[in-house]
Amino acid sequence: MKKLLAFAIFLSWIIGSSAQTPNTFKYQAVVRDNAGQVVVNKTVGFRISILQTSATGAVVFSETHSAQTNTFGLVNLEIGAGTVVSGAFSGIDWGSDSYFVKIELDDNNDGLFAEMGTSQLLSVPYSLYANKAGNGLEIKGTPQAGDILFNNGIDWSLLSKGVNGQTLRLDNGLPNWGEPGYALPLVTTVAATDIMVSAAKSGGNVVSTGYTEITDKGVCWAITQNPTIADSKTSDGTGIGSYISEIKDLLPNSTYYARAYATNSAGTGYGNQVTFKTFQTVVFPTVTTAAAINITETAAASGGNVTATGGAEVIAKGICWSTNQNPTVADRKTNEGDGTGLFNSQMDNLNPGTIYYVRAYATNSAGTGYGAQVTLTTLKTAPTIITKNISSITAMGGVSGGTITLTGGGIISDKGICWGETENPTIYDNKISAGNGSAAFNSAISLLKPNTTCYVRAYAVNEIGIAYGEQKTFTTTDAFYDGFETGFSGNTGSWGIASTSTSVEGAFCLATTQGGSVASLTRTLTNGGHISFFFKNNPDIYKNLSSIYFFIDDTNQATLSSGNWMQVSYPIEAGTHTFKWQYNATSYSGNVGYIDFIVMPK
Repeated sequence: MKKLLAFAIFLSWIIGSSAQTPNTFKYQAVVRDNAGQVVVNKTVGFRISILQTSATGAVVFSETHSAQTNTFGLVNLEIGAGTVVSGAFSGIDWGSDSYFVKIELDDNNDGLFAEMGTSQLLSVPYSLYANKAGNGLEIKGTPQAGDILFNNGIDWSLLSKGVNGQTLRLDNGLPNWGEPGYALPLVTTVAATDIMVSAAKSGGNVVSTGYTEITDKGVCWAITQNPTIADSKTSDGTGIGSYISEIKDLLPNSTYYARAYATNSAGTGYGNQVTFKTFQTVVFPTVTTAAAINITETAAASGGNVTATGGAEVIAKGICWSTNQNPTVADRKTNEGDGTGLFNSQMDNLNPGTIYYVRAYATNSAGTGYGAQVTLTTLKTAPTIITKNISSITAMGGVSGGTITLTGGGIISDKGICWGETENPTIYDNKISAGNGSAAFNSAISLLKPNTTCYVRAYAVNEIGIAYGEQKTFTTTDAFYDGFETGFSGNTGSWGIASTSTSVEGAFCLATTQGGSVASLTRTLTNGGHISFFFKNNPDIYKNLSSIYFFIDDTNQATLSSGNWMQVSYPIEAGTHTFKWQYNATSYSGNVGYIDFIVMPK
């Protein structure tokens, strides 16, 4: 797409007087970009074509020029002295017909030209014809506003008005009639957009005033080519620069021709002609979807381009998205206003590591049209988990758990709770795993000491890392407790307090290797509840059986046998009770029984 505009000004016509020098005339232009800024010190190319009879007539001469803009953005050319593409400038019979000059600009001087406009040469035939005739030539005709006349030694004479039928004599001086005047404005036409059933938009850019004030500008249109201001037209103000025109009251399903125009005291200049066809009926708008960019864990950007109205005003446009394919405006969406053209949209509050489907949309009175679907995947993050409140608090612990609100887009490989007697515990302290997957879970803490403050956090692990929930705090209830770290408040009997790496909590537990050994404990309880403890007994290498009998007030509650630590609990009422643990082994001292972590209410 061409990015530069040539603000062209015809300053003078110079006729060569030597038979060896071809006739030429000068052309000067100011080159500006689309923002109206002057382009300085840049090499640009021009293609100049002379057309016969009309603005769309046959090309009788064409040439190219390469020119450098100066610090003011000006370029100066001599038409007739460029690199010839076709035809012969000296062979043009200026007096036989009307001629038009078409200007094309190559902003990068790379052979790609963009048309800037076509204007009628109202003065060149007179000036060149006068050069051929010499001094004292009489020209009969109808001078027009903007005609530029020359004779030997006289650079130019601009006429603001002609004198119909008057004989004009040129005698080494200025003409003796008419007043100094100016050229027509130079204007370009903007392509039609927002085409509807009965309306469209176009506009123009006045790139040269012709040295006098622009009194009116706009767009004119008709169903026939080369419309003028005698046809339908808009009026979009005065002055130089670009403007947009609203073309209304059109017929459905009809082809129209439009040209921008600008009027000054010399007359009206027209831009290049553009063509468009109105819609027959209103259909959905046409829109394209932009690829997703700036993708993060929870956000992304996209957008679109409404390229056709569908025949009615576009009242809403934006993008819609979903985790399901072919999203619609019933899903999540943005609204970027109305009208056609490009727009950008932001998507927020997305889930990490998730596939989303996105489509641009545009709505008019017929309904909503959608662009092609694009896909994006947000980045993964660590999970998000909530720690459950503590419940069922006892002297040994309580129950907590977690709820995973976001997997982070990954796979939950482990989850559970961790705890400790200092704040912000991690999985490298105490923990209970609840397995994998994203389902909510509950976990019980059962190895705390009575009357102890505990800090708890739920945790979850995925490919990205470990996430912790909010910290919860609770204090275990008061109770009798025997952990054997400082002895035993009961009677060990033939049991003993042993230091072993196999204890449940701490470094010590109650242990025996002698069959029939009994340890006992008598306590008076103010409150009823449960007595709980951990036990383990190992058979010897000859597979002889061993077990632990547990008695409350000489009543056997259970025969306990396990090669691993297990916790058991039995109800008790308030009052004085005697608890006994009897180790039974068939033979061999290699059979070892263990008791640890005895807790009961006070």
